[in-house]
Amino acid sequence: MKPRLLLRADGNPRIGLGHVMRLLALAEILRDRFHSVFVIQEPDAAVRDLLLATCDEVVEMPPMPAGGEPAWLRQYALRPTDVLVLDGYDFELTYQQAVRPAVQKLVCLDDLHTFPSMADLVLNPAGGVTEAEYELRQPGARLLAGPAYAPLRAAFREAAALPPATADTGTVLLCLGGADPTHQTQRAATRLLLLPTVRQVHAVVGSAYDQWESLQQWADDQPRLLLHRNLPAPALRDLMRQCGTAICSPSTISYEYCAAGGGLLFLLPTATNQHDLDRYLRGAGLALPYLSVGNVLTSPEADRIAEQLREAQHQHFDGLTPQRLRQEFAALLLPTLPLHLRPVVDADSDQLLAWANEPAVRQYSFIPTPITREDHERWFVNRLQDEDTLLLLAEDETTHESAGLIRFIVEDDTALLSYLLAATHRGRGLAAGLLVAGVRALLQQFPEVRRVEGQVLAANVASVRAFERAGFAQQSAGESVTFAWVA
Repeated sequence: MKPRLLLRADGNPRIGLGHVMRLLALAEILRDRFHSVFVIQEPDAAVRDLLLATCDEVVEMPPMPAGGEPAWLRQYALRPTDVLVLDGYDFELTYQQAVRPAVQKLVCLDDLHTFPSMADLVLNPAGGVTEAEYELRQPGARLLAGPAYAPLRAAFREAAALPPATADTGTVLLCLGGADPTHQTQRAATRLLLLPTVRQVHAVVGSAYDQWESLQQWADDQPRLLLHRNLPAPALRDLMRQCGTAICSPSTISYEYCAAGGGLLFLLPTATNQHDLDRYLRGAGLALPYLSVGNVLTSPEADRIAEQLREAQHQHFDGLTPQRLRQEFAALLLPTLPLHLRPVVDADSDQLLAWANEPAVRQYSFIPTPITREDHERWFVNRLQDEDTLLLLAEDETTHESAGLIRFIVEDDTALLSYLLAATHRGRGLAAGLLVAGVRALLQQFPEVRRVEGQVLAANVASVRAFERAGFAQQSAGESVTFAWVA
């Protein structure tokens, strides 16, 4: 039975649907591993249909202030084996303290970092944010920040495989979120239509936009303006690829434009909580401030600037976010590893040789013949001296006895791994945790590594299962199976 992923967020025309859409994208990405349950207050029919199209269940919570929610959740929704994901600005420290003991793990999407957190995992789609800007109170808590961990809808996740976009900068997308709660769409469209280089403006709003009729009436007199409402994700992606310029709020919609193919991206903030994303996108050279739209679009350099931005956007939105998130949520479910890792030293040579020649180890080795001491010592010295090799010995935190080895050989941006556990520590479900701990140690020492690969014989069922539990993605299968982790 799959573990449950409880998703808690609200959305309506007043606050928009940004939190809801992020969690739906996360549910899509994790659907093979989790049974998803969305908990929401007073969804309208359109929002409820949206939730049911992705999630396995929808639970409607009675209207109540945030302070009353934890007790209701503990009584009616939460189970000790659940992973609870919160996305919203009312889920402050006292809320988290009340729900954390009732679940296995707590995850928060937090792009404000204005209050302490009890989450085991914090996601902030904005890049350039560090743990120093958070007060993470849960032991072992991790922060995942930037586009590499930003959950996007399937149509945009898959856009990385499409040919590069080359749309004309005179065709402009205008989208300030599905709800545009500050009603800036018409004002921005008016400004764009005054520019002689703008040939077509596509204004997009969602089902939560509450000024649709008045916008339609005004648009009837604007021949260069086309309105779109509640576009399905594939249609929105295709429209974005036809627009070499976009005016977006610094929110998920900006990330979707970058992922779809990108181009000239101008940021028009519509809420104070968009500060981090606005700062990151402009600071990373992925977007420009909205105030510069007139100067840039009327400049002879517009196409060159668009291509420059597009190249930067493509580097940051590589299509690998789903695998990264699956890795992290798989690791989240693993029990605490009762081992610690340290670098291998000269004195470990005999222990490594003894482990390597155990019959159970040789049985599942690609070269099953026993290893001679001479060959081992030559290999051992070479590996200890090789700057591109990382050998880590696992030790039991309680008994301090040697428990296993994980080895990485780095070539360019890829690391090849192999591992083993001592006979005393096999059969205890430790291998997956060892793999995750080893990869994290590797990335601290070799931050340039973008991919970690491991290969095992298909007959080694326990090892295959360990890679799967650790979140590695299977790349090939046959007599041997190759797994990969992406950084």
